[in-house]
Amino acid sequence: MGELQGKYFQSLMIILLISMSDIVDGMVAKQAESSCKGGDIFDIAADFMVVLSIFVLWYLKQMVSAYIIFLILLSFISFVYTSFLKKKIVKNKIGKYVGAVCFLGITVIIFTRLYLKETYISVQNLTLIFISIYLIISIIENVWSITKDNFLQEKKDVEKR
Repeated sequence: MGELQGKYFQSLMIILLISMSDIVDGMVAKQAESSCKGGDIFDIAADFMVVLSIFVLWYLKQMVSAYIIFLILLSFISFVYTSFLKKKIVKNKIGKYVGAVCFLGITVIIFTRLYLKETYISVQNLTLIFISIYLIISIIENVWSITKDNFLQEKKDVEKR
């Protein structure tokens, strides 16, 4: 295995370990019926930092466009803003899987770069499109959540009058 291929293999193993520890952590918390706001925030922020770091590194190596970094940042900011306004961690139907989708996409890209070199660019482009669409839907879901709550609050206010 060449030096570059060895580095991709190591990266793939690190991503898989991070993903597995995230899954096990979630299963243990669910099984023990223990969840704390601080732990949830730390978990989400850690996932965000790992995903963002990988895509920034890939951007610097000219492997991806800056738009994907913009979408990752916007998705995280919309999540934080929505959670701040609702005073609780918002885990929407789509949004709660953003980290998993990004980690899966990263894994697919690294795996194809390692083992399917002839289809690497096509698979990377399709994966980035999928991740982008998912992030956009997550952002829309967060914005819709805020808008819907504001609408319902205004409706209650009107009914009180």
